[in-house]
Amino acid sequence: MIEFKNVTKTFKSGGNEITALDDVSLTIEKGDIFGVVGFSGAGKSTLIRTVNLLERPTKGSVAVAGTDLTTLKSKELRAERKKDRYDFSTF
Repeated sequence: MIEFKNVTKTFKSGGNEITALDDVSLTIEKGDIFGVVGFSGAGKSTLIRTVNLLERPTKGSVAVAGTDLTTLKSKELRAERKKDRYDFSTF
């Protein structure tokens, strides 16, 4: 299961702050087929990269298989990424 709770991701660009994800909450159960579609710049890649914390959320939490990845230290996060959940290189 993948669970996003109130995930927000912002980026700074020049003097501006850009919100790529705004308070996203969703649950994807094991076995679900889930697609992410939208216009260019809508936050699709940011959402996918946030699943394994290649992008850390500015706010909120991301849990995979019951483990809240946002609370893990770097070494623990690397260990979680090594688990055979999905192929990160396809994103």
